[in-house]
Amino acid sequence: DQEGGNVVRLREGGLMLPGNMALGATRDPKLAYAADQSIGSELRLLGFNMNLAPVLDVNSNPRNPVIGIRSYGERPELVGCMGEWFIRGQQEMGISAVAKHFPGHGDTQNDSHFSLPVIDASLAKLDRLELRPFRRAIGAGLDAIMTAHIALPRITHRRALPATLSHAVVTGLLRRRLGFDGIVMTDGLEMRGIAQAYGSARAAVMAVRAGADMAMILWEPGAEEMVYQGLLRAVRRGEIPKARLDASVRRILTAKWRRGLQRRTAPEPQKVVALLQRTPLHQQIQDQIAQRAVTLVRDSAGLLPLRAEDLGNWVVLAPPGPFGERLAAAGAQVVRLPMVPSAAQRRHLVARLRQLCRPGVRLLAGVVNRSHLDVVAALQRERPLPLAVVSFASPYYLQDLPQASTALCTYGYLASSQKAAAAALLGEAPIGGRLPVSLPQVAAYGSGLRRPARAAAATTVPAL
Repeated sequence: DQEGGNVVRLREGGLMLPGNMALGATRDPKLAYAADQSIGSELRLLGFNMNLAPVLDVNSNPRNPVIGIRSYGERPELVGCMGEWFIRGQQEMGISAVAKHFPGHGDTQNDSHFSLPVIDASLAKLDRLELRPFRRAIGAGLDAIMTAHIALPRITHRRALPATLSHAVVTGLLRRRLGFDGIVMTDGLEMRGIAQAYGSARAAVMAVRAGADMAMILWEPGAEEMVYQGLLRAVRRGEIPKARLDASVRRILTAKWRRGLQRRTAPEPQKVVALLQRTPLHQQIQDQIAQRAVTLVRDSAGLLPLRAEDLGNWVVLAPPGPFGERLAAAGAQVVRLPMVPSAAQRRHLVARLRQLCRPGVRLLAGVVNRSHLDVVAALQRERPLPLAVVSFASPYYLQDLPQASTALCTYGYLASSQKAAAAALLGEAPIGGRLPVSLPQVAAYGSGLRRPARAAAATTVPAL
């Protein structure tokens, strides 16, 4: 599940790339290709042969609680382009890509980990928006697709049937209409969006009957054995025909042959990690994406780049990481912000900022989550200040702070993104990212102010 950004499972070595929305902000498919060749080569060296990525959901609903910055953006042409080059880069390195979450989780307002989202979308709407990235991925030779636990009553004619369990979606829409003959796997069958109504074992049988090839079990103790026994009983009773099994086995063996799994040798992971930590290429790709993703949404007071002689008049509210360290070294006053501050910590932070923000002082707030937004909003209610904001997470957060005269997005809070934000603010790197989503009453899709680096301070990021 190595998507990049906030969703990564391997955190040692060189595998911590910025996420999809950061790549979307660069508008550069060459970066997606290079990034995912890097991920693919490193996963292969570590002994993996499949990655549950890329996310091809079009984040058309700003209130989506589960996709957000995991998506490349809100338009299908951008998602399809970047996703195609992710798939090409990764599969060329011998790692099967798994595009998710079919037929599209981007227009939901609840999280299928906890409940079943219902999308009242027609086939025409799906064709126009959600299906376009998947169609392009299939054309690029995609090995596998993961289904979504979302209900599509206008497709299935049932209000509460998840797409994962629907023959009309898996076989009718994906296999027949889109012509996909690769592996279809389910999303996790313990997720409440499916387990509450059906149970994991029954859901696995229904998914295979609908056309899925692999049933995914994630974390529940004993669930693998329960699902296996449920599938075995269904086969013995004839609920799952032999021809249905043979078709899935053929697809799985075809993907294994295509990726050369018969020639694999077992790696030594510790030696591989040590090698990756000494390899500069991955870090160069990571830094390039993070720098080019930085998007300047607003700078109405013309504050950027920050002037060295003025930094003493800035108070910086900084999350854990190198952002605050870099600005403190440059001369700003930095107040550390816990990643998830308690109510008491938030009150203490507001009181501390009230003391520091004397007349003539400006506040620069780096925010990662809504707790951080609450601190800034509480201070602004008590004492409105000249405000600049860096969103290290969702760009939609900028809608909650319309009073900020300067606003930037990085689409992630990993160290590379924090360093890129600091370099952009200080004029050490150019700013050129473009919004991959629209922010009503703030900024339009595709907008982004450009700022050159100061010639004397410019840092060099190697070209790819």
